[in-house]
Amino acid sequence: MLKMTNTILWQDIISVIEKHNTFVITTHANPDGDALGSELALAEHLRNLGKKVTIINSDMMPAVYHFLDPKKKVKKYLNTKHTPLINKAEVIFVVDASGGWKRLGHIGDVLKQAKGIKICIDHHPDAVDFVDIAVVDTDSAAASELIYDLIFTMNGTLSLSMAEALYAGIITDTGNFRFPKTSAYTHRIAAELLLAGVSSLEVYSQIHEQSSLELIQLRGYLSSTIKTAADGQIVYYMLDQDTLRNYRVNTTELDGFASLGQEIKGVRVVIFGLEIPQGRVKISLRSDSTIAINQIALDYGGGGHAAAAGATIMGKLDGVTIEIVEKVKTLLACF
Repeated sequence: MLKMTNTILWQDIISVIEKHNTFVITTHANPDGDALGSELALAEHLRNLGKKVTIINSDMMPAVYHFLDPKKKVKKYLNTKHTPLINKAEVIFVVDASGGWKRLGHIGDVLKQAKGIKICIDHHPDAVDFVDIAVVDTDSAAASELIYDLIFTMNGTLSLSMAEALYAGIITDTGNFRFPKTSAYTHRIAAELLLAGVSSLEVYSQIHEQSSLELIQLRGYLSSTIKTAADGQIVYYMLDQDTLRNYRVNTTELDGFASLGQEIKGVRVVIFGLEIPQGRVKISLRSDSTIAINQIALDYGGGGHAAAAGATIMGKLDGVTIEIVEKVKTLLACF
């Protein structure tokens, strides 16, 4: 039996939904499965209520998730096309992203200036003072859990496409049900999604078994470059743009690369440095849950969970990555 719905938790958001008709939904830059699954399910729920809904993100949807959006309802932000639409929206939903407008990429500045009611639904332990209404549950394993709960609370109809989107969001953010926040409730939701017609095999296959040969070869190359620090408690590795081009791999295909080092015995913290355009480095941090690494990300304007966090930092790939290694060494000395 599913847990009791928390009508009090959702009452402000439900009231806004009932009173307004035009909605924009967005999420963090470089959206992952949970972000996209949350957006798609929420959008369909709102459309079922007769609302006008547009999903707009700063970055393109990774190809691995195209099966969730065959009608291409998720749009990449274009200034001339989407800014007027954003300005006319009565309500703006930000899902799977807290911490401020910068987390959303270049669309964030436009959304910040918009007049619509701003709502955040998230499970990350970051600030939500940039919106008018927020529902944040850091115990939830995925934002998709919260979207499911909202739909369930509103007695919404769960279509197969909504169920697939939510299931994809849950399995990607829980590492296929193995990460610490995975709960009995997570599995109960998954059971309901399976009852709605989701094929766990098909969704898993679409996400994890459609890689190009070049991507697998890149993963092997990157594994061969792994370095260690702090007597093997830290592993770190870096990927530059030249190597990406040589392997003909796009940055949107790198989901899961930040966790490669977690397969190594004795590792407590993994650091993955990725060179991105405009002189920046995307740092992804993962821990074995014995140490909280999100404060390091926060110090650089990023954020995330205690065991999975990240930030985008100006600088050279080698220099930034080694700087983070030293920060983690200092942190480990306290535990």
